[in-house]
Amino acid sequence: MSTQTLSAQEVRSPKDEAAMKLAKELTDAGTKMFAAGDGAGLAAQYLEDAEIVEKTVESVGPPTVKFHRGGDAIRKVYENVKDLTKFNLTNDVHYARFVTPDTLVISGDLLMSENAETKRLPFMQVRRKTGDSWKIVCLELSLSR
Repeated sequence: MSTQTLSAQEVRSPKDEAAMKLAKELTDAGTKMFAAGDGAGLAAQYLEDAEIVEKTVESVGPPTVKFHRGGDAIRKVYENVKDLTKFNLTNDVHYARFVTPDTLVISGDLLMSENAETKRLPFMQVRRKTGDSWKIVCLELSLSR
C-alpha cells in the first residue's frame, strides 16, 4: 500500500475554488485601476472605516508600521497613483478563503515591475460583501528596502 501526499491545490473544495476565482477577479480589477491611474476607483474599493497597514522592513533594525485608517486617509494614499503608472503591477494570489459567506480573506504577492526589476510585496486583504460588491476591510502590505 502506498501513501501519497496531496498538495493544498489538489485538495481544494469547490468553495475554495470559488474563493480563488473571486480573489483573482478582485485583485485583477485593482491592478487595472492602478494601471489607469484611477486613484478614486482604488479608494472606492474600501469600506469607509477600513484601514491599510503598511509594514516596511529595513535591512537592519525593526520594521516600521504605518496605519491609514478611514476613508479620508485611504483616499490620500491613492491620490497620487497617476504618478506611479510607470510601474507594472500583477497579483499572485496564493490563498483565498471564505471565512463566512460574506467575508473573504486573500493573501499573496503584489509584483511591482519597473524595467527589468521586479519587487515582490506580500499582501493580505480581508473583504466583506456589501450589496453587490466586495469591499476591503483591511489591507496589509509588506514593503522592503
